[in-house]
Amino acid sequence: MFKLVALTVLLAISGTHAFWSACPGILAPTSVTSDVCSGSSCNVQLGQDFSGVATVSFARAHSALAIRITIYVGGVGIDIPQDPPNDNICNSLFRDGVLTGCPTVPNVPAEWRINLTVTSNTPTVNNARVRFEGLENGVPEVCVDVIANIVP
Repeated sequence: MFKLVALTVLLAISGTHAFWSACPGILAPTSVTSDVCSGSSCNVQLGQDFSGVATVSFARAHSALAIRITIYVGGVGIDIPQDPPNDNICNSLFRDGVLTGCPTVPNVPAEWRINLTVTSNTPTVNNARVRFEGLENGVPEVCVDVIANIVP
């Protein structure tokens, strides 16, 4: 009986964020939530906005963090360019509901409010890996992979 309860608890914990995962070797958020994500994937339609909240505790101060979003289709990465203000994480960093921007404060949790318009140029795919990265001088400083179904 104990083994069954322990297995059930482990499955519940591991399934709570199955739609997102950390990128190897790069700082990851401690949590990611979105109204369009549950279980093992996110469901987004072309023309719809994807929004989510990633809680991040940066290890050091950053004065700017450019956003790079890449959709992987058949192992090939397709960059999805972002227009201002969604092209810099600093424009969407909040603490206690207040826009704090940059520089980031080391070891203090901040909410990165992720916004992405899924344009008609975005490929329609099922179970695609979508990578959200924050880059300082071209070097990834924070990263999260999300599994998404992008439909017409």
